[in-house]
Amino acid sequence: MVNEIPQGTNGVRTAMRTLRDSSTNDGNDDIEMQHLLDQQGNHTGGKVALVKAGAKKPEGFFQRHMTSLDERLNVKMLMRAWKPRLEFVVRLMLVATFLDDSLHTAISFSEHTNQVGKDGCLNWLATTSPELVAILSTVALGIGLVAQSLGSFCLLALLQPDCATKALIGWTIAQPVLYGQLSNAEFVAESLSLVGGLLTLRAHLVPEQATHVTSARVQLLGRLLLPAMHLYYAGRFLFSALALDETTSLAAYVSSLSMFVVRAVALVALAIGSAFVAAGLRSRLVASLLALVNVGCVFRQHPFFRFVRFENGKWEYDEDMAMPRVALPTDISPDDFYLRQVYDLHRYYFFLGLSTSGALLLLAQFGPGKIAVHKDEVLLPVAARAQD
Repeated sequence: MVNEIPQGTNGVRTAMRTLRDSSTNDGNDDIEMQHLLDQQGNHTGGKVALVKAGAKKPEGFFQRHMTSLDERLNVKMLMRAWKPRLEFVVRLMLVATFLDDSLHTAISFSEHTNQVGKDGCLNWLATTSPELVAILSTVALGIGLVAQSLGSFCLLALLQPDCATKALIGWTIAQPVLYGQLSNAEFVAESLSLVGGLLTLRAHLVPEQATHVTSARVQLLGRLLLPAMHLYYAGRFLFSALALDETTSLAAYVSSLSMFVVRAVALVALAIGSAFVAAGLRSRLVASLLALVNVGCVFRQHPFFRFVRFENGKWEYDEDMAMPRVALPTDISPDDFYLRQVYDLHRYYFFLGLSTSGALLLLAQFGPGKIAVHKDEVLLPVAARAQD
């Protein structure tokens, strides 16, 4: 029994040495396998997919095509390369109306001062103190011209975003009052949507707004103001749907019924989209869709570039150009406008609609913020998962 103990001990030691050598070989095999995977990953651009047993393939038309696209293109690297350019384009769309308005104001400054003095908020002083009205309108338009031009260029160059956003927000609020356009519901609604886009941009560019609570509140306020324009159009569709004319003609009845269905569908779509944006429920996707629809409507309703041509050394305007639907004073009719004035209205509303589309794209770019139903919404969830 005494002689068997050393033999048993040697056997245990031999077994332990064998296990250690086996584990070392297994470790070397794992290292070689990992090295092989690394080499294969390097040859394939680092796109090694570890497929788990029982993993389900993506279902649905959208997911299948996004996965196929992600396999052919490195979406993450592509977005990283194009992100600065896309952000600049969105900011350019946002300030397009300010750039156009400042240029037009500088070219026809005297006409704008007369408009503010006679038809704007200073018309009650025009008869008693015309000199004072001329001074006040000149100062107000000069401040607006500086605010729009400098504020737009600063936002494009990302210089002093705090002062730039404050100046543009202040002018956006003051402009309907200064020009006496508070009764123009479309202009006021689009101005509110523009303020919402500026607040959204301010929440991300201004360092003082970068705190959790302040940024979330600013984003919430901007998100609530963004759908103001679409709520206005929903109200217009509702009013037009309820104001159908009575007729005894079958063709006219069918046409009226078809327009009623179209307007009802548009009303429901705009109301639901506005509610989703305000609540932060799939707001990035909905804002992207609303922005695309808005751009299409702007090109259809205000194609100012189609209403002018250069002939015989001067600009000629289309005589069939329709008057935009804007609120006018009671003593002024659309026939009192010159063709150039109608053209200027189309151009202004074109760039205003383009800026409101840029405001919606800012929401799609930055997200709804912390105070939202979907706080961490991903615009392209399949492509994002494919890169993780």
